[in-house]
Amino acid sequence: MRLFLLLATTAAVPAWAQTTPTPSSDPANVTTSVTAAPAAQGTSLVDPAAAQTPPALPPAGSPSDAAAATAEAQGEAGEGEEIVVTGRKPVGSVVGDIPPEQTLSPADIRSYGVSSVADLLTELSPQTRSGRGSGGAPVVLLNGRRIGGFSEIRDLPTEAILRVEILPEEVALKYGYRADQRVVNFVLRPRFRAYTLELDDRIATDGGRNQPEVEGDWLRVNRTGRTSIHLEYNQASALSEAERGIIQAPGGAASAGNVTLADGTILGVPAAAANGALAAGDFLATANPSDQARFRTLLPETKSFQANGVYATSLTDRIGATFNARVEHNVSDADRGLVAGAFTLPTGTPFSPFAEDARVTRAFPELGALGQHVESTDAHLGASANGDQGRWRWTVNANADYAASNTRTQTGLDTTAFQALLDAGNAIANPFGTFDLVRTPDNLGRSRSTNLSLDTLATGPLFSLPAGDANTSIRVGASSADFSSRSTRAGVVQQPDISRDIGNAQVNLDLPIASRSRGVLSAIGDFSLNANVAADHLSDFGTLWTLGYGANWSPLRGLRLIYSVTEEDEAPSAQQLGNPQVPTAGVRVFDYVRGTTATVTTVTGGNLALRADTRHVTKLGATLQPWSERDINLIANYVTERVDDPIASFPAASAAIESAFPDRFTRVNGDLVRLDTRPINFARRERSELRYGFNVSFKLKSKIQKELEAFRAGIGPNPFAGLRPPGGRRRDGDAQPDGSGARAAANGGEQPAAAPAGDAPGGRRFGGGRGGGRGGGRFGGGAGGGRVQFALYHTWNFTNRMTIADGGPVLDLLNGDAVGGSGGQSRHEIEGQAGYSNNGLGARASLNFQSATRVNGGTPTSPQTLNFGSLTRLNLRLFADMGQRVDWVRAHPWLRGTRVTLSLDNAFNQRQRVTDGTGTVPIGFQPGYLDPLGRTIRVSVRKLFF
Repeated sequence: MRLFLLLATTAAVPAWAQTTPTPSSDPANVTTSVTAAPAAQGTSLVDPAAAQTPPALPPAGSPSDAAAATAEAQGEAGEGEEIVVTGRKPVGSVVGDIPPEQTLSPADIRSYGVSSVADLLTELSPQTRSGRGSGGAPVVLLNGRRIGGFSEIRDLPTEAILRVEILPEEVALKYGYRADQRVVNFVLRPRFRAYTLELDDRIATDGGRNQPEVEGDWLRVNRTGRTSIHLEYNQASALSEAERGIIQAPGGAASAGNVTLADGTILGVPAAAANGALAAGDFLATANPSDQARFRTLLPETKSFQANGVYATSLTDRIGATFNARVEHNVSDADRGLVAGAFTLPTGTPFSPFAEDARVTRAFPELGALGQHVESTDAHLGASANGDQGRWRWTVNANADYAASNTRTQTGLDTTAFQALLDAGNAIANPFGTFDLVRTPDNLGRSRSTNLSLDTLATGPLFSLPAGDANTSIRVGASSADFSSRSTRAGVVQQPDISRDIGNAQVNLDLPIASRSRGVLSAIGDFSLNANVAADHLSDFGTLWTLGYGANWSPLRGLRLIYSVTEEDEAPSAQQLGNPQVPTAGVRVFDYVRGTTATVTTVTGGNLALRADTRHVTKLGATLQPWSERDINLIANYVTERVDDPIASFPAASAAIESAFPDRFTRVNGDLVRLDTRPINFARRERSELRYGFNVSFKLKSKIQKELEAFRAGIGPNPFAGLRPPGGRRRDGDAQPDGSGARAAANGGEQPAAAPAGDAPGGRRFGGGRGGGRGGGRFGGGAGGGRVQFALYHTWNFTNRMTIADGGPVLDLLNGDAVGGSGGQSRHEIEGQAGYSNNGLGARASLNFQSATRVNGGTPTSPQTLNFGSLTRLNLRLFADMGQRVDWVRAHPWLRGTRVTLSLDNAFNQRQRVTDGTGTVPIGFQPGYLDPLGRTIRVSVRKLFF
């Protein structure tokens, strides 16, 4: 029964609602008495004396049963009850005066049915997506502190999370990041321990590929720190073009051979041609079909192993340290088609019945497929320290990363000697028969990269104003990166060595102007201004600057408006500047000018002429929580962006692009044969979008909650009677009410305080202990009950224009122009989620939609329109958390901590449909190319051993 007592420490009172909060430097932390809300939002004032009211006892029963029922009721039925606490910010919250746009409780997290922090972030991608600048993945914090790298927390099980906070991009400035990434703050439970084993397999319903995976984890979180070890192995089988019915281009390399005449006519070679010369009329009127599909992979065979370890501990009462080591090894094998050869068959030679020179193409299946083997190893070492000095908080992160990659690519045939025999009219040189084949040497590639970085951050108050403290964050950092490679292609050796050293600094200042709580200009609500400046000095590019400013205004409770402006310089990467130029033959690209798929030689590499781009981003955002007692949030963000000299990969082969960069295109008789795809600078890019949506979460009363209420009212039996809790003996004092000191620093930041150790009736203590720290909610406790959740976001792209060159054409990506191979920009994008979780059973659905686009290809005199249809993808997931079904656990104790998941990704097996003006699907846009996998089914079994 100790487990149920311990559940009260993690479930009865949310971590932010502690009667003894950890001291904070945030001026917004004003001590008042409020009513606890599960999501740490919408509090209201109540009588402080109520905080001393003990929980009601259930009817008469055994002492252990009474204690168990009381504790479990605190976790299950107690969520949403009136709990009086002091009105400070939640322990582990971020610094500053910008509250979360969304906060997830343990029950909310559990309703997603995912296993790790990384999985949860994937599920939260609609809420964490940023519309600003070049930002990608969100900034991730742990317990309100900056971490050394995502690998520190990526593998933590979701059961160890106390709450998740999602915040706007402006909060990133307070942690030394740029304002182009949203912020996600994970707050861990004060104690947790579990071993986790997960087995799963993903199978494509169209066949051809399966992806088994096994993961093992060990995690321990306690007063002095945390330790975690993660091991993972996965593999995936190869998927060939034949398994997706890919149609090969006419006249491609076939085992029987094909002949292409000067006028473009393609004839099939008959089998009899291998035995001697034939007349022109003996050749087939249609080309022999290519059999390359069986020997060309859409997705390679892969194997991957990962190991990740984290150790966090306290160095002193106010300083904690975290150490992280990770290694990952990947192996990939792909087939690139049969060995093929192409010969010029001169007229008048013994085996040519044609009146002009012809071109012969053949594939040689006896030599097997051309293979590409890639092995890569990535290693990471990180160390970080954080602590408090007075009202200031500081963090130091040091990281070392190493990556190594080796690639071996088989090439084709050396036809030089045989072509010389054909040119000489040799009587035995039959291009349709058997002859000696000479393979060209394999292409070899080897790369090594190292990256060392040191980063320091300090945040705290500079001075006081009537409305509160003026807080600042100061970041100073340095990094050194080196990239070296050696490649051997067609006997040519290249050995580039690229390095870049960076020194940077950033300062952010927040000035409170008005404050309701302090009675300063309270008529206008809460209002603050902020400004930031950053400088980056690059050893190979000079100094780049970033300037920003904004305002944060809450005119009414529940409504917050944010305005921000950012001016930012961004340099090309060292690889974009200095990578070697590498030609690659046999690459398929769509030629918008001709309206056909061309097989070309592409040139990749760096471009020393690249310039830095300059971004000007303006954002106006609003967050509304109409009802403080309900989990309903409305969010809207309007963003405009202008980029001068934007850096981009070389765009699609359209007429406008070819006119602006004619030296990048090589054509023979109008056919595209060579394309220089090295990165370029456009003149300007302008875009604007409005993204708005809502999050809604409703609580459901589970079966256990109802039974507990009946038990407490004396009209029902104890649902936990006879159920032996897991775990060992309780250790008194394991849960302390004070979250400061060594425990705070050791866990990578401000550790959540445990629930106050209040006396239960009968002299029993609601304290910590081994069981509570390890489970947190194994029988549905921990902010228990069910959830119904909805989220819907709509992105409306108003403008998206690209000026190719000063004085040159302007591409409207929303109205028929494109700079990439996947069409223009969709005007409308929709992301939706729905979830249900109760009594241990859950279901989730996620929907992604993008509207149709078109590309006006060809030339003004000969247009070639390409239509990209709309695309809707629906993912479904069903899961059963056995440990939350007390009746099942009573009958089968081994089910405790077990979850079974069935996922269906791309449930309708949808792929974007691309057609030309005649309604035909171009060769290069076949569905199998656009989405090789299609619909997949994933089955997962996960077990936690407490």
